[in-house]
Amino acid sequence: MSIIAPLPFAPDTYDQRYFNETLRTLNFYFRQLQNPGDVVASTLRVTALPTAAAGLPSGSIWVDTAAAYVLKMVP
Repeated sequence: MSIIAPLPFAPDTYDQRYFNETLRTLNFYFRQLQNPGDVVASTLRVTALPTAAAGLPSGSIWVDTAAAYVLKMVP
């Protein structure tokens, strides 16, 4: 898991190095939003899952209530 450092406080006057570092940090942040990667958690609670795969895109999860509430993924 990567952690984004907080943005540094701005200097009183324009500083190109500060500006470039701020842009680099923001670009890194937006790249992570577009490709978040794996999620690691000790617990997960998901509510209001669909109960059928019909109409769901590939990779979506749904709960099969007819099969003892088995969690399934759309291929």
